[in-house]
Amino acid sequence: MSKRLFFIVVAAGFFGVQILGLPGQFVSADTVEISGGGHLTGEASRKPDSVIVRVDDEIHVALPLSRVRRVIDSDQLAAYRTRAASAGDDAESHYELAVWCVTGSNVPGDSKHYRTHHLQRAITLDPEHAKARAGLGYKKQNGKWIRTSDLMRGRGMISRAGRWELPESVAIEDYQQDTDVNAKKWIKEVKRLVALVLRNTKKSPEALASLQAIQDPLASSAIADQLSDSRERGTQSRNLRMLWIRLLGKFRDSVSVQALVQAGLMEDDPVIREAALDQLVQYGAGSAVATYLPCLTKNDNALVNRAALGLASFPDPELAMTYVDALVTTHKTEQAPSSAINAGFGEGGGGLQTGGQKKVYVQTCKNPAVLSLLQAIEPEVDYGYDEQRWREYFAKKRSKFSGDLRRDL
Repeated sequence: MSKRLFFIVVAAGFFGVQILGLPGQFVSADTVEISGGGHLTGEASRKPDSVIVRVDDEIHVALPLSRVRRVIDSDQLAAYRTRAASAGDDAESHYELAVWCVTGSNVPGDSKHYRTHHLQRAITLDPEHAKARAGLGYKKQNGKWIRTSDLMRGRGMISRAGRWELPESVAIEDYQQDTDVNAKKWIKEVKRLVALVLRNTKKSPEALASLQAIQDPLASSAIADQLSDSRERGTQSRNLRMLWIRLLGKFRDSVSVQALVQAGLMEDDPVIREAALDQLVQYGAGSAVATYLPCLTKNDNALVNRAALGLASFPDPELAMTYVDALVTTHKTEQAPSSAINAGFGEGGGGLQTGGQKKVYVQTCKNPAVLSLLQAIEPEVDYGYDEQRWREYFAKKRSKFSGDLRRDL
């Protein structure tokens, strides 16, 4: 009978099932790993542009060299072939061999294919071999073995990056990825337009008009970056910075609110600061108060007064006692010990001393911004910086009962 020679153009993943030989046929042979997955076992001979694999006396397979990932010589698989031959028709032996194949460097090359082959052989010999089933991704459901992938798909789950997720979660993740991509595009585009505006050329008016026309909330990160960077660098005009405030106020998302909150606290330009606070009054007051209120207790007098100025846009009588506590604040500053060398002479001798102890300075400050905040909620009362009288006033006010305690008999 003449030999049959097959010249096969192998596509990625064409050989999804490995040809390892039938039980008992583990003879000395090479293994040819195929790009994209799978491999052939047989006597391999290398040609200039291909590898010829003699599967048996009648079948030769020619693989284009571009589709051959690696050729493993037969002597490298000697230990494996010995174990494979001794496994016979014992399911447990094939399971143990599957584990051995992926342990250390027992099997060179793509060892997971050998593992899969022997796990499949194990469940062929013993369909109830639980460990082999688990290794192949099976679970028992209502007395039947079913692949985990089929089970999860039946439950409406979607496989994503090795995880099973609900379609809703996948949709949210995809949306977030698309959002991040578009947000990054806006960052580049806004930077480009700002650069054109700052150059003050004939293209500047058109670039400014494009900035003013932005409607997409996905541009909020780009606009927030411009507001923050311009505060630190001082390279933009007030009019341009006011544009960022207006755009952020229009977007009304978390990024915009956070940028406005920071501007209402840290902005040195009072016009910009007040504009940011005005926007927060319309949308974002809760975030502003939650950020500014803790600052009243900070060990930074300037920050205390900045926070009080911000809170003045959102006066709340329920927070009166917190305001009172910040009327007069105590702040500590530390000065590191000096590294100078001092010479000392006196009774009992003299000597050289290095440095000294750390110095702590305590300063008590009255905070006019906090007083203004109290007067905003109680315009007809003024106890100045007398915290005790303010506390007594608010305590008495809260204890008043305007109802009628008498009951009709």
